[in-house]
Amino acid sequence: MKKIISLLCLLVLAACSNNNTPPAYDSTTPFYKYMTHLEGEKILIRGVVKTPDNKTYLLSDNEDYEFSGIDARYLQPLFQPEYMTKLLKSNRSDDKFSLTLAFYADRSNNLVKVNYDLKLPMKYLDTLRQSLKGLEQRWRIIYDDGNCEVGDFFHQEPSECKDNKPKTQITLYMEKGNKQIINGRIVKLNNRDEILKKSSLPIPIPAYLSNFRLKTDKEIQSKKWEDTKEAAKDGVKDTLMIITAPIWLPLYIYGFSGRIG
Repeated sequence: MKKIISLLCLLVLAACSNNNTPPAYDSTTPFYKYMTHLEGEKILIRGVVKTPDNKTYLLSDNEDYEFSGIDARYLQPLFQPEYMTKLLKSNRSDDKFSLTLAFYADRSNNLVKVNYDLKLPMKYLDTLRQSLKGLEQRWRIIYDDGNCEVGDFFHQEPSECKDNKPKTQITLYMEKGNKQIINGRIVKLNNRDEILKKSSLPIPIPAYLSNFRLKTDKEIQSKKWEDTKEAAKDGVKDTLMIITAPIWLPLYIYGFSGRIG
């Protein structure tokens, strides 16, 4: 009975709690916790601009994405002419090259997060290493089809994989679980039309854009209320099971023993 009363009190407290919205962005909180998904669309990245102040801009048809500081440097593997032209010409049309680029836009604050998967033949290993040199590891590297995941990308050689078989392919996952670890801003460059006419990309990069907005106070409170109700339901079920155990438990034991006999 005490447990039931406690659960009822919990429901009352939840209903009376304040509507203050938690901080809109917290790097330790998963993206989906504080955002509401709007819609997604396929886009093309048609231009790339690098400025003297170490900023990188990716230009789509309708808007631009600005990356600066350390975040911009994690895009370097995408701009290596040694393999990018070949990759863009054959992207997903064969099993040698592949690029999957995804943007997650926070429309409430004009922020964007990016992750990507890059698959290359093994002969570009040194080029890929050079593009990531000096950066803290925010990626996963796998040789071939998941047979060897690399812990130390700069020193562990393909020949050190446990199966001792020759490796022909590298896959770079620039992500950590479900966290998008390259952060930037949504902007619109004044001279974007001129830049696009002189595109720095031989072929546009296909990408996917998912749009989000911050959850409202009402949405946050509604989710808290649903979670509280579910917890209360589970608690009531457990309590009823305990209270009625003297009735159903002997019958259950009797029926179980009968099946064994």
